[in-house]
Amino acid sequence: MVKKIAVYGVYVAYEPVWQRYWHKRIDGVRQRYWHKTTRMKKVVKKGRYEFHGSGRDLFRAVVEAQRTMPEGYVDVSAEEFLEHPEDYGVEGSWIESSVVS
Repeated sequence: MVKKIAVYGVYVAYEPVWQRYWHKRIDGVRQRYWHKTTRMKKVVKKGRYEFHGSGRDLFRAVVEAQRTMPEGYVDVSAEEFLEHPEDYGVEGSWIESSVVS
């Protein structure tokens, strides 16, 4: 029997700062390009995980979701999330979160 559970809330994460640079193209035209810098800024975002699967996998996914923050709305199988959590979110910490089954 497939069960579902949701983890959502507000979290803090770090993301790289983008900066514009001027480049001179081969044909002589100056053009602006965006580049990532090595600086990181602290951002507050909202996100939601929707997990489905067996009870044991759901429990493990919720524990892992305390360290890996979702980027927006993520609907994924708990088993797939546990194999590669970095594909579905970023490192961070919850400010406030709720777990709804």
